[in-house]
Amino acid sequence: MLLPHIYTDANGHSLFDDIELNMMAPGGNTAEEGVYYRRISSARQEVLDWRIGHALPGHFIDFSPMEERTMIAVFSGQMHMTASNGEERQLARGDIMIAEDIAGQGHITRFVGQDPCNYLLVSMPNPLK
Repeated sequence: MLLPHIYTDANGHSLFDDIELNMMAPGGNTAEEGVYYRRISSARQEVLDWRIGHALPGHFIDFSPMEERTMIAVFSGQMHMTASNGEERQLARGDIMIAEDIAGQGHITRFVGQDPCNYLLVSMPNPLK
């Protein structure tokens, strides 16, 4: 499963790409491409803590890095992120992003749309397995 990902390059710039989250079939076997499974899941990920956030449309957070490696999951509303190179990504209900830009300039976050944005922030000590 590909997830949007923001990270810091060697020059301190935040950039977007996609990161692979390995999925497993029941029994712990690697899920094979093109094979239908009723259920697949990722490996267990270590978690430091989690927080739920709520932001009103129009709220703006200027360039800042994340405090730690974080999974962001949006429950409702919309979150618009801009990397330091100007690339933009929008997260809406059901979207997940891995944010690892914990140094450098960071990114801009805007909460857009008509509805408040409710989201989950999960701090992780290690990269995805």
